[in-house]
Amino acid sequence: MGKFVAASGPHAWEPAALSEQDWLIHLSDTCPVTAPTARSAPTCLPPGPAARLLAALREGPGFAVLRGLRLDGLDDQACAELGRRIAALAGTPRPHESAAPGDHLLSTAHLATTPPPAAPTGPAGPADTQDPMPEVPALAPHTDRAGPPGPPHFLALLCVRPAPTGGASLLISAATVHDRLAARHPGQLAALYADFHFGAEPGLARTGPVFARHDGRLAVHYNRHQIERGHHVAGVPLGEARTRALDAFDGVLAGQDLALRVPLRRGDLLLLDNTAVLHGRTAFTDHPDPPRRRCLTRSWAD
Repeated sequence: MGKFVAASGPHAWEPAALSEQDWLIHLSDTCPVTAPTARSAPTCLPPGPAARLLAALREGPGFAVLRGLRLDGLDDQACAELGRRIAALAGTPRPHESAAPGDHLLSTAHLATTPPPAAPTGPAGPADTQDPMPEVPALAPHTDRAGPPGPPHFLALLCVRPAPTGGASLLISAATVHDRLAARHPGQLAALYADFHFGAEPGLARTGPVFARHDGRLAVHYNRHQIERGHHVAGVPLGEARTRALDAFDGVLAGQDLALRVPLRRGDLLLLDNTAVLHGRTAFTDHPDPPRRRCLTRSWAD
């Protein structure tokens, strides 16, 4: 079937067929990964974990979680540099500000919040009546776009502080999405190989397909919100055919058996192939104290 041939290989997976050994890499307590000073970070991983990390990216499911990075003594910026240096094992790292200022630190700590009401006093003294934080909505599965020269090949997310509740990462094989579309909605697949407008900001907007083949290898670039926004700003209606194709893509993404749920712990680094694995996250409730709120660092490499 030409370009609609099944996207076979290790990148075509379903969660039920994976074991933790396929993607989880534990670091030993004696593994020399962190640096003793707050503003420095290691230059590399030991050979064994580094080799397993790259093998999972290239010959495995297209992602891996490195568990056990020691972050004590590192502030958020130093953690971001740590994530960037580990991402450099997969390719040439991009500058932290590749997309927009602050995009290398994913946190709600900068958001304005309403001060809690004064705590009433009683016979037992002041009571803790701080209002709970509102839930942060889930993030739909997507691929990152970044700035020039376009979507990055690799994405690294380092968990500095997990959310108190929720916020698990969701990982989906793009090859499995493609093959389910070919089986269930073959009439919609051709439209996804044609060009779409993505985004609108200067330096970030681009035109390209959702699915493409490069030397026989399937690649994906998808973000429904940015596609709709890009077409609106470009003044190019999506039209019925492209809308049906995107709806079919989203319908497959919604399959209950398709997403691997990975709750990242402090010191976990998720490294994935941004052309092969879509990522999202579940909703979460954050900590009311800004310095203790959920924080992940983001790094890109090519």
